[in-house]
Amino acid sequence: MMFQAAALFASVNIALLCTLIVVYVNSFRRVQSEFTAGLLFFAAVFLIQNVLSLYSYLAMFMFYASDVGALVLEITVAQTTGLAILVWMSCR
Repeated sequence: MMFQAAALFASVNIALLCTLIVVYVNSFRRVQSEFTAGLLFFAAVFLIQNVLSLYSYLAMFMFYASDVGALVLEITVAQTTGLAILVWMSCR
């Protein structure tokens, strides 16, 4: 059950990161600063990490120890919280 919840939050993270990428691409087109390019790179790498995490939660959850599920869920929820705040701040 924990890994299904983690997969749900990883999916939300993917959607949030896609939103950030769109915001950063639009900003980079206007400003073309190195900082914005860095934010775009950060979001793209973090997106890759979340896609791989989602895959591991769905395809390999049976290989994880049962006690790891709560920790993985807590980490994923923390990422979702941080990304939601970042999206909110970036879209203002």
